[in-house]
Order: sequence, then C-alpha cells, then structure tokens
Amino acid sequence: MNTRRMFLRGAAGFTLALPFLESLAPRGASAQAGGASRKRFVAYATEHGGIWQQNMYPGDGTLTDETTFAGAPRRRGDLAPEIDGSVARLSPVLTASSSLLTDALAAKMNVIRGLDVPFYLAHHRGGHLGNYAENDRNGVDGGTVFERKRSTIDQVLAWSTQFYPDLSTIKERSLVIGGGGMSANWSSPSTQSGEIQNVVAEIDSLALFNRIFVPEPAEDPRALIVDRVHADYARLRASSRLGAADKQRLSDHLDRLDELQRKLNVVVSCGDIEVPDRSSLDEMADSTFAVNPDAHKRFWQLMNDVVAAAFACDTCRIVTMRIPHIFSDFSGDWHQNIAHEANFTDGVSEAVLAASHQRFFEDVFMDLVAKLDAIDDDADHTILDRSLVQWTQESGAVTHDPIELPIVTAGSADGFFTTGSYVDCRNLGKVGHVSSADGAVDSNIGLIYNQWLGNVLQAMGIPRADLDADDGGYGEIVAGTETWYSGYGKYDTELDVMGEILPFLEA
Repeated sequence: MNTRRMFLRGAAGFTLALPFLESLAPRGASAQAGGASRKRFVAYATEHGGIWQQNMYPGDGTLTDETTFAGAPRRRGDLAPEIDGSVARLSPVLTASSSLLTDALAAKMNVIRGLDVPFYLAHHRGGHLGNYAENDRNGVDGGTVFERKRSTIDQVLAWSTQFYPDLSTIKERSLVIGGGGMSANWSSPSTQSGEIQNVVAEIDSLALFNRIFVPEPAEDPRALIVDRVHADYARLRASSRLGAADKQRLSDHLDRLDELQRKLNVVVSCGDIEVPDRSSLDEMADSTFAVNPDAHKRFWQLMNDVVAAAFACDTCRIVTMRIPHIFSDFSGDWHQNIAHEANFTDGVSEAVLAASHQRFFEDVFMDLVAKLDAIDDDADHTILDRSLVQWTQESGAVTHDPIELPIVTAGSADGFFTTGSYVDCRNLGKVGHVSSADGAVDSNIGLIYNQWLGNVLQAMGIPRADLDADDGGYGEIVAGTETWYSGYGKYDTELDVMGEILPFLEA
C-alpha cells in the first residue's frame, strides 16, 4: 500500500497519523460516497497592510493578458516563481523556501490586486469577511463609519444547508481562531434572528484539537440529558406569557442546546491521529513572545496542524484566523512607528513591515497550503484542491485606506476558480490615493471588495440569487461622507458587475 501521504509532522514535533479513510487511499481508489464534493474554506487576516505595491505584488511585466471588465482594461499574468538557490520568489513579500513555494503550488494559487472598499473604513476586524460595522470608529470626526452589523461569510456558510448538506461527521461548523472580532453571526443562527454578535475566538490549539477530534464511535449519555432540557425549554417558549425579548433570549438558548446535542451525536472516528503534546498557549507563556517571530511561527503552525486534522477527519470545513502577531523582533510602537510610517520614502519602516509579512506568508500561509496539498481527498484531488484558502489585509498600500487591498489565495474550490494567476483589477484611468511630497505610494481605483466576498460564497455553493447583498456581491455599500477619502465618489460602473465573477478567475 502506498502510504506516502499518511503522515504530517506537526510544528511541536508530534505526528498527525492520519486515519486510513478512503480519501487517503492510493491514487486510483474511489473516495467520496456518491461523488459528493466536500469543499473547505480558510480565511487568514493580518493587520494594517501598508505594504508598498512593488513589495507585495509580482512585477507589472508579468501582466501579459488583458480583458475589458466594467468598462476598463483589467490584466493578468502567470504566477511563476523565480528560483534563487533554495529560495522561490513571486515578489519580495511572496517569497518562501523553494521546497514550499514550488511551481506546482504556485499553479494552485492566485494573487489579486485592485479590490477596494468604496467608503472610508480605517482600522477594522470584520471587514475581511463582510461585517464592516466591526471597526474602530475612527472616521474623520471620530464617529462611526459604518453601523449596520452583518453575519460574516464564514458564518453564512457554517449555517447553510447548501454548504453543509450533511452534518453527521461535523463536530464544529466553524473554527474561529486568534484575534477576536473577525467572525460574527446572529445570536440565534438557525433562525437568523436576535443580534449580530462577534463569535468568540480561540487561542489554545490543544482546546481546538479536542473540539474536532473524535477518538472512536461511542454513544454519549449526556445527549439524553440535553434531550430532556430541550423539551422543557420548548414547552416554556410556547407560553403566551413570554414577551418578545424573552422569547428571543430563549430562542438563542435553544439554538445553543440544539447545536450541543447535534455535536454530542457525532460518532465518526478520526482513527489514530495522536493528541498533540503541546499547546499554542505554551508559546505565549514565554516573556519574549510578543517580539519573537520564531514563537509566532510555532504558535500558528500548531493551529495549522489542527486545521489539517479537522479537514482530513471531516469534522470541520470552515476556519477563520485573525493574526494579531507581528512576526518581527521590533520592540517599539508597531502601530505608530511601523504601520503608519511605512508609506514614506525613507523605506525604513516599510522594510520592517514587508519583512514581517514575508515571514507570515512563508511560515503560516504556505505552511498550511503545503499541508493541505499533502493529503489526498480522492484519487485525483488533494484537500487543497477542494479548498479555498485566502489571506487578506486590513488596508491597502496606505494604512487606513482600503484601496488596492491584496488578496492571496490557494486552492480552486473544487475547480470553481482558475488558478495560477496574478490578476490586476485596477482601472489605471482612475486615480486613488495620491502621495504627498514625502510619500512613496500612489494607487488606482479598482473593483469592489464586496464582489470578491460574493465570489467566495458562490464558489462554496451558495447560488448568486441567494446572496444577501446590495448590488450583488456580499455586504453593503454606503455613500460615505469623507470627501477626502481616496475612493470617495469614484465608483459607478464597478457597481454594475458586482454579482459577476472577477475577471480571469471563472473556470
């Protein structure tokens, strides 16, 4: 038997001894019952952005193809790593060991430039996945720049029967990891009622592992207790004496009970995967953690190991990870002295910022991508092939400005997207940010980020007609009042195409 894909070495030295599922059988064997595709979604988000375009993106000389979209030329080129010894390079930031960033993996990736939020957003957490109201309220007058909360796309998927037609193996609908505020959902998700609340994020990799790991099939007697409690609450909710607010609180509680009962009834086995002997919390216990990029690497690779195990066992298919760590030994004020100074011409802060993002790309993003590509999902596809892994940043090339937001992806979502491209969605005829005399960054207006969010939902199986969106895509568009904002009043034809797949990406 060919077992070359049966083991993954974890960051803490433990081995993920993957179960011998049909999906891990030698190529040529049939994997999934009835041919059903199990798609997975992973969203990484890093803070600030502020990386100069020439450091973030491949060179313009690689853009050899052109098409007209939303009334303007849009361009693309092939992703082809330049190899220099043991180093492979798409751009200064998108650089990694040649053993990770191979030609084969580059062919499964996309780099997308020129997606914008058309209203001022500044520092935020929820905008990565469509909840623009989760921001720091740092508009020009210190007021709220966007107020209406919305479920993020990961939670839309987590509670969709189109994404999860069968929950029999699913221990967790989604894993929310790292810094809080990136993921949000209704307090009563099954009925989409109540309040939009941030989903609590987990920072303990061992706790996450225990949530997705099922050692062996067993009937859990606790489920019977939940049955009895659920019945009592259901009778109480039928009482005519309950007011609307109390009924909503009870509905929220019943939702949580229903989800607990469902998870207790999952009996699929994950076989011989070894329980990790180290937690991400062990890394955080070191007093130097905040300025130790090697510890940041180990922390997030432990999380990646859990994700790989969950996807291999099919006990979860959705993961979001907000990265608050800087991947640098800089000990000063990162926010003010690095992120907010990075666009100036001396290049000192920019070099530090670009280097930190390069370490994230190699140590975390490419680490997970390679792990997912090392696990067969069926005879012809790896788990990565069935997945979409995306990395987004809080801002574009100027901190606070969501213009030219970078998106790096891996996986085609089971053939929904074409891959292997650097896609430039900018309209070079529309000026965005114009640098000041001592600045180093200009930008151009592109297409709208909401369009990408809608594309992701469609790629994961949500029909375009079912998207809850303004003008297509996902999320709302507001006029904004900050007339000084780079994107103020500059979007017109871009609104007309938001329900369509971005140029060059449709398979």
